[in-house]
Amino acid sequence: MDYFDADVAYLVGLIVARGQLIEQGEERRILVEFPGSTLQVEGTHSAFDQPTEIKLGLVDIAWRLRNLLETDIDIISSTHGNHTLLVRFHRNNMIWRNLRLILGSATHFGTFTLPNVLFDRDTPLEWKHEFLRGFADVAGNIRRANRYVDGRNRVRLDVLNYKDNWRLPVQLCELLQDHLSIPVQLIAWGHPNMGRDFREHQLNIFAVPFRKIGFTFRHKQIVLEELAQEDEKNFPNAQYMPCPGERALRRTKESDEREADTLHLPPKLCGKHFDAYWQICRQLGCRKRPAVQDISYEEDVEQEVIPE
Repeated sequence: MDYFDADVAYLVGLIVARGQLIEQGEERRILVEFPGSTLQVEGTHSAFDQPTEIKLGLVDIAWRLRNLLETDIDIISSTHGNHTLLVRFHRNNMIWRNLRLILGSATHFGTFTLPNVLFDRDTPLEWKHEFLRGFADVAGNIRRANRYVDGRNRVRLDVLNYKDNWRLPVQLCELLQDHLSIPVQLIAWGHPNMGRDFREHQLNIFAVPFRKIGFTFRHKQIVLEELAQEDEKNFPNAQYMPCPGERALRRTKESDEREADTLHLPPKLCGKHFDAYWQICRQLGCRKRPAVQDISYEEDVEQEVIPE
């Protein structure tokens, strides 16, 4: 707790989403990549110069981190629309040591898990919000194409698919639902049984409840508000229920030889077959267990992801 506050939580959210800690000789660096795909938004009525909004947002984030880290931060843009924040430390100072303490032995977003401090009941909720906002600024996208089959809009938090980070979506879901009362509709796993090969994992969260987190980027926040207000108008009686941890199975899925892919799947999943997303969640540590009468849930999970 002595090494953690709202600003540190935000930085750690950026790093866990798409960050790396690199040590080369006496130089230490933090790299955080902002994928262009998560910075492009699509609303209904709002219009703005997206490249300018992205640059302004990155400058704001760099300014916040510069005050925290007391070192220079470079913004590097690529021709593919991606942007990288580069932080350099020229000595093994206390800030660097604190980050290593918080993040443990992992140094790459493909192996990070959530710091234990985020699950401590004594940790201020503001810090947990800031961690998730940092994560969403990098890996969250808000656009019309994310909408559910009934038309309600959703935010998606992407977790790139690495063998050693499959637990991360379940941890994010627990933090959102159990600590901040923000319901997660479902996790679209990048698993062959889910029809998504080994693509990224996606946490789907309706726009209305996600306003409690929001975005630092002004254009992303504008579209979030626009789509959330649209949903409040069009679905005034909508109830945003958290994933209950289990839903009725309506059909079984065919086996796939990639269920035993040791290059992509962690030991807890390798060689196992799954018919629903929540079965993967349970295998990876989800502790939610609904009452028997709640298992027949209103939504057909087989139809919840709209093809893009």
